[in-house]
Amino acid sequence: MTDDDLEVPLPKAHSAPEVVAPTNKVNVALPFGNIHIEESSKDLAELSRIVADLAFVIESLAPGPKVKALREQSQLLAARLR
Repeated sequence: MTDDDLEVPLPKAHSAPEVVAPTNKVNVALPFGNIHIEESSKDLAELSRIVADLAFVIESLAPGPKVKALREQSQLLAARLR
């Protein structure tokens, strides 16, 4: 048998699709693990005093053990940041 004796069937004709809509994916890596927020110590101390004052107002409006603990924690933090 020679190479000329082999009959290779021709592939069937296929038509191309009329609409070609490729799908593209893009992966974006954001450096959330490296974000550092730095506040000035003066602003942070002022903010902690505001939170302590708000906790005091909330305790006067709706007293309870959780609100009391929140007020005490906020006052300790404000005192520590002064």
